[in-house]
Amino acid sequence: MKTISQIVRYILLSQLIVNNPLPILGQSRGIDWIHGLGGNHESLESVDNFFFSERQITSSNRESFTTNIGIHEMAVEVDNKTQGGGTRLGIGHSLGGAAVRQVSLWNSAYWHGVITMGSPLRGAQISTSASDGTNTAFVGSGRDKMMAGPNVGSAVSPPIWPGLGLEFSFIQPLATLYSNSIAEWANNRLMSKFGLSGQTAEDLKPGSNYQNTRAGQTSYVPKILIWGSENYPILWKVLGTYVIGDSETNGVNLASDIADLYNLMVNGEEFQSWVNFPFHGFHQWRKGKWEEGRNWMNTDSNTGWQQVIGATWVETINGTYWENTCSEEYYYTYCDTQPDPAQCRSYCILTYPTVYYITMTNPAMGLL
Repeated sequence: MKTISQIVRYILLSQLIVNNPLPILGQSRGIDWIHGLGGNHESLESVDNFFFSERQITSSNRESFTTNIGIHEMAVEVDNKTQGGGTRLGIGHSLGGAAVRQVSLWNSAYWHGVITMGSPLRGAQISTSASDGTNTAFVGSGRDKMMAGPNVGSAVSPPIWPGLGLEFSFIQPLATLYSNSIAEWANNRLMSKFGLSGQTAEDLKPGSNYQNTRAGQTSYVPKILIWGSENYPILWKVLGTYVIGDSETNGVNLASDIADLYNLMVNGEEFQSWVNFPFHGFHQWRKGKWEEGRNWMNTDSNTGWQQVIGATWVETINGTYWENTCSEEYYYTYCDTQPDPAQCRSYCILTYPTVYYITMTNPAMGLL
């Protein structure tokens, strides 16, 4: 899963930001940072520091917000705790972007401009999946496939009684991870980490009362919406980030170790099926059981996760591209001295219509 720092480094320093017409991104400006699900005032600290050093921001604000009370109530907190103002920018990540959008719907002049990063502005299918059984069924299916091999044993390990989990010492976490309670445990653990609980979970469901009420509403504040595309293996990066040591690498490495172990069992059964030819069919049967787990780790888990988060569509969005035709010295230094800096900068900007294709088979943020 991409870190927020990676997203900001890639996009906020791109031409889209550098050449945009928001004077808020010039010198001597301020930013209100709004964290996402389950976050706090430290969540965007590294991004804040990086952005501060690059853009000479003189005033930044990071607060902790309650993320399970619903988008509307979180936005009330944002409104109460942030400074806002005509020289400030509101930047929200994940759910924070939805709260930023809500505040700007109440008052288009609250910030001079807003940026949302990987935000579920039209709802999040994962919230529905967490409550209608889709996610639990996905995890339960993974448990069954992962236990298929251990439950029948192999040429290099004894059978394990159903439900006891794997006992291989170098991947001991699996002893718990693949117990009979995995579906409930993983669902609750993951949803809790995301902050997908309470009114927020309801508000994020596509077609919810909140989403239907927001449909068709707009704010005239200048805005930039940022999506991120994730690379395979999405699920294991997500688990690594949220459950296994706050590192997507940990999740990927664990998944790779497990897949390698299962493949070892597959190869062992293939070998034994020819060495002990009278038992060829038996070893091929056990080989197939271990293949179920290996294939789930390598491919089926990510396919299932795409279904959980609803990453099955391509969306076309009509937008506008800005090009700054003036030098940075004129755009910032000279225009800052004019009675109407915004009007001064407007002469520098050319706008072009453009079309953005948002492909959700490479899901934004791997989550929402």
